[in-house]
Amino acid sequence: MHTMIRQHPVKVMMYLYQTIRYMIIPFTLLLFNEIRAGTGEQPYWVYGLATGVGIGIAIWSIVSWWKDGYGIEDNAIILRHGVFYTTQRTIPLERITNISMEMSWVDRLVRAVTIQLQTSDSDEAADATLVLTSRQASLVRSAIKGHREGSISNNAYEEYQTNTLSGMPIWTASPKDIWMMSISSNTFWLGVPFCISLVAYLWKWLEPPLDQHNDISLVYFFKNEMWKEILSSDYISVLLALLGILVLCVLVSWLVSMIMMQIRYDQWTVARHNDKLDIQYGWHEKKLLSLQVNKVQSIRVKEHLLIRPFGYVSVWMDCVGYTGERKAKILLPAIHKSKLRAAFETLLPEFDLPTPERRLPMGKEIYFIWIPVLTALIIIVIASLFSAWAWIAAVLLTIVYGVGRNKYRCTRWDTQQQCIIAKPGLVKTAVYIKREAIQAIDYSQNRLHRLFGIYRIEFILDSPSKPKEYIFTGMEREDITLLLTWYKNV
Repeated sequence: MHTMIRQHPVKVMMYLYQTIRYMIIPFTLLLFNEIRAGTGEQPYWVYGLATGVGIGIAIWSIVSWWKDGYGIEDNAIILRHGVFYTTQRTIPLERITNISMEMSWVDRLVRAVTIQLQTSDSDEAADATLVLTSRQASLVRSAIKGHREGSISNNAYEEYQTNTLSGMPIWTASPKDIWMMSISSNTFWLGVPFCISLVAYLWKWLEPPLDQHNDISLVYFFKNEMWKEILSSDYISVLLALLGILVLCVLVSWLVSMIMMQIRYDQWTVARHNDKLDIQYGWHEKKLLSLQVNKVQSIRVKEHLLIRPFGYVSVWMDCVGYTGERKAKILLPAIHKSKLRAAFETLLPEFDLPTPERRLPMGKEIYFIWIPVLTALIIIVIASLFSAWAWIAAVLLTIVYGVGRNKYRCTRWDTQQQCIIAKPGLVKTAVYIKREAIQAIDYSQNRLHRLFGIYRIEFILDSPSKPKEYIFTGMEREDITLLLTWYKNV
C-alpha cells in the first residue's frame, strides 16, 4: 500500500466552488417561486433547506479533500481521488513532459502552490492538477526532474531563483519589451471599440434624446440631428473632433492594456537548464513553467502591425501534450529582431532561424491577385443594382489588390534544418517546424487549384495551437516532391 499525502487544505475551497457551481442553478430554480412571492419572510422550510444544502456541501468538500491524495515512488507518481468510488492513477515520471506551477495572491496568503503535470499524451484528461504546500511542490518537482538526492528548498520559487543565479543561461523581458507587447495584445484591440461605445453612452447623457426609449448605440450617435447642423456649418472642425475622440479612445485602451500586461508578465524570465526550459513570470499571480526542450515542436515568430515599425517580434511555441487553453505558449513576449538570434543561441540552439528563400510559383498572379479582385468587383456591381452607394466600396478593390500582391510576392518557404513557412499579413508569421515533430504531410487540390497547377499543403502536428498557421497554398508538383524527400530524409 502506498503512503498517500493529502493536498493543501485550501483544496477544500476548490471542491466547494466546483460543487456550488453545478448546484446553484437547480437550487435557485427550486426556490424561485417562494423567494419571488415573499418579502423576506420565507417559510421555515426554505431556510432549513438552504442551511442543510450548505452544510452538506461543506461536509462533502471536506470528505473529498480527506480522501484525495498522492504519493511518489521511485519512478512514478500515484494519484487517488473519490469518496464512494475510489480511483487510483499511476503516471510514470518519464511520461511527465511539462510542469506548470502557479501562485495566485490567495495561494501566497496560505503558502500554497498549484502544480499542473502535463504528460506526453495530448489528452487533457491524462494530465493532473495538485494544490500543495511550497515544500511539497518542491519535492514533486525535484522528483520529476530526477534530483532525489539533492537538497530541497522550502519554497519552489526560491529554489528556482537560486538556480537562475548559479550560471543558468537566462533571458529577461525588459519593461520596454512588455510595453511593445501591450500594443499588439487583444486587450488593446478590443478596448478601442469598448471606449467608442462608452463615448456613445456619455454623449446620450450629455445630450439626452427627445425619445427617452431610444436605445444607446453608435447608430443613434451618428444619427443625432445636431451633426447635420454642425456639418452644414463647419465640417472641418467636426472631422478634427471625431479624430480627437478616436485618438483618445486608442490612448485609453493602450494605457489599460499596458498596465494589464505589465502586471501579468512582470519579470518574465526564461532559463535553460540542461534539457529543460524554465519560464517564470507574474506579479499578482506567480507562474513557473518547466518544459522539456525535446517536446517543443515548432517556433512561431510573429511581427504585429503596430510593433513592426519598431523592429520587435513575439515568439510562441507549440509543445507536445498541450490542449485547451494551454495550447499557446509564449517563449518571448517581445524582443527586438537584432537580439533574436542571440536569444535562441542561448535558450534554444536546437532551432535555427534562417530566412526562407523559395517563393510562390512564377506566373500565378491571376490566382493570388486578380481572382480576389475580380470577385470583389462582381459583388460590388451586383450590389450597385440595388443601391448606387455600393460603388463607395470600390475603394476596397485597392486593398484587395494590395493584400493579394503582398501575399504573392512575400510568401516564402524552405526546408533546411526545419521546414520554414513565412506568411505576410497584418501579422507577419514565420513558422519553424522540426522534421521529427511532423506526424504527416497532407497535400490536396480543389478544381481551382488543379486549373492553376498548385497544391494546398497541411502539416499535421500533435495538438497545434493554431492549425491554420500550418497550412500553405501555392506549391507546384516539383515542390511537393522536394518537400516529401526532405520529410522522409531520403
